[in-house]
Amino acid sequence: MKLTCTQMDILLSFYIENELSDSLKLQVEEHLRKCPKCANNYAIIKSMAQEIKNSITPSVQTPVNRYHFTNITTNNNSYGNFKTNMSAYIDNELSADDGIKIKKFSINNSKAKKDLEESYKIRRLMKESLKKTKADAKKDFSKKIIKKIESDDDIMLNFHPAIKFLIIFTVSILIATTAVITYFM
Repeated sequence: MKLTCTQMDILLSFYIENELSDSLKLQVEEHLRKCPKCANNYAIIKSMAQEIKNSITPSVQTPVNRYHFTNITTNNNSYGNFKTNMSAYIDNELSADDGIKIKKFSINNSKAKKDLEESYKIRRLMKESLKKTKADAKKDFSKKIIKKIESDDDIMLNFHPAIKFLIIFTVSILIATTAVITYFM
C-alpha cells in the first residue's frame, strides 16, 4: 500500500520519534525518497524538534532545603520557604513534621492558604484534563490511520510467498479463462 501525502503528514512525527512498525517505517522512507514536498516537511519538522530538544536544558536545582521546612514560624523568609516546599507538601514528599509545619503555616497565613488552595485546584484540573485526554485518545484519528495501514500491511505480509504466488496465479488463470470463453462465445 502506498502512502498518501495526507497520511504522511500524520505519520511524520511518529517516524521522527521512531514509533512506527518496521514495515510502515519502510513505506514512510520510500515516500520521502519519492515526494519532495513530504521530504521538505520532514526536514522542517525534524529541525524544529531538534531545536526544541536543544533549547530545553534541565534546570539544576540545588538540594538546599528542598524537602526540609525549617524555622517556619520564626524565619523572616518563612513564606519563601513555604513556596519552595509547597510542591513537595502536595506530593507528600515531606516528613510528617515538615508537613505539619506547612499545614500550620497555611492555616495562619491567608496568602499561603490561597496559594495552597490554588495549587490543589490546578492539580485537580490537570487530573480531569488527563482523564479527558485519555478518553479522547481512544478516538484519535492518527492512531486509527496507523492501525489501518499496519493492518493492511499485515494482511499481505502474513501470507507465505508461495501462497501469494498461488493466489495471483489462480486469479490470472480465472481472468484468462473468462477472456477466452468470452472471446469464443
